[in-house]
Amino acid sequence: MIDVAVLPTWLDAAALADAQVVVLDVLRASSTIVTALAHGAAEVRLFANPEAVRTARQAWPAAEAQAITGGERGCLKISGFDLGNSPAEYTPDVVSGATVLLSTTNGTRAALAVRGARDIYIGCLLNAEATAATLLANLDRGHTLLVAAGTDGKVALEDLLGAGAILWHILESTYRADLALTDTAWLAYHAFGAVKKRLPAALRLGAGGQNLIRAGLESDLDRCAALNSQPIVAQAHGDPPRVMRSQK
Repeated sequence: MIDVAVLPTWLDAAALADAQVVVLDVLRASSTIVTALAHGAAEVRLFANPEAVRTARQAWPAAEAQAITGGERGCLKISGFDLGNSPAEYTPDVVSGATVLLSTTNGTRAALAVRGARDIYIGCLLNAEATAATLLANLDRGHTLLVAAGTDGKVALEDLLGAGAILWHILESTYRADLALTDTAWLAYHAFGAVKKRLPAALRLGAGGQNLIRAGLESDLDRCAALNSQPIVAQAHGDPPRVMRSQK
């Protein structure tokens, strides 16, 4: 079964242990995580709140690789943090070899909500095809669940489009009659299909996109709409989650 949970609160916790899960916060945590890893970050550690990031940074061993604090509240960089939550900030010269300690309003909390799943990945439009290929190899090992982070407890258009992009690539690769998708999975698939040739414009239509425009961060919409531009698989391990490039 392939399912899309349109919000973390839709999760069936009992099904997680047997599931491969993708967490999506297209605007912008997932896109930022994938960009940081693609640009050489050693890992991205995810935290529920800024206080937990500050505690982790203060306890960081001097002998370890550099730790960089990143995150946002209300779309804007958290006071005292090194970076915000824009993919544009996570350039190779800034993050290469470093560990990013990240907390965001929606995305990192969604990742924490799926702890206990068999496999956890971070997905977005940037790595949709690469993520789909990894999921495809394990479709017969339990459930496949795509979890949309949403925006402040409400369904987010951009996360459904990200889920739909992954499903689109899965279904382009297999046409098995026994491959069952839930209704929400089909809705995400068809939503992506309707706008896949104009993703930057589509991201501007949702509440999340409008929030970024009001915050003066409209250019991030184009960055986050760059379909398959970062062909890496981002996999999370441990608690708190540590996201690294998968070697599969």
